[in-house]
Amino acid sequence: MARHRSSCTAEVRTAFLDNWIETDETLFDATVDRFPDQPQPGSTVIQIVRGSSEVGWSDISTLFLALLELAQERIRITTAYFVPDARLHERLADAAERGVRVEVLLPGPHADKRFVQLAGESSYARLMECGVRLWNFQQSMLHAKIMTIDGVAANVGSANFNSRSTKLDEEINLVAFDPELVRVLDAHFEEDLERSEEIVAGRWGRRPLPQRAYERAARLFRHEI
Repeated sequence: MARHRSSCTAEVRTAFLDNWIETDETLFDATVDRFPDQPQPGSTVIQIVRGSSEVGWSDISTLFLALLELAQERIRITTAYFVPDARLHERLADAAERGVRVEVLLPGPHADKRFVQLAGESSYARLMECGVRLWNFQQSMLHAKIMTIDGVAANVGSANFNSRSTKLDEEINLVAFDPELVRVLDAHFEEDLERSEEIVAGRWGRRPLPQRAYERAARLFRHEI
């Protein structure tokens, strides 16, 4: 669990209150609620991006698409649920084909929602053909949602790389332009890779026919998961 302390905390608080008011008309209780002054702005540029259920492109979807499009050297993604829609899938493939190193860390044998994992697995072959590298984390359930771009930008928050996060769910992400933060997150990524197994195209192509059938069935519901 991370603690966020900066002037952007007010935006995070706004997102929380926006959801809270839907469940309780009492927005503020003076006996328990405190809104302390936040630290003054430092050297890091931070943007808060919120997403909600809507038709068309949500702000989270736009954020993901923009980061993938702008990447020039390296994209690193860690996500608990990976079921990219057609646009995200295309941007990932395009990035890899133009020479960007694209690395994606995903849950492995301890995934908590196998049906969702199967829906994502149906896209692995095409992504690997384009040069995207994929890993399954082996030791435990993986629930992080982190993306780093070119050693410069970090995206951290609640949104996964799936349609629920980009189109249906209430989400909030923090985007920081801070090379030092990115170095820390990339170091964690590399440590996690040591406890992961890479998905190799040749071996993946020999997976059993029943699994392929399950993948196709799960993918029919990719817009809902």
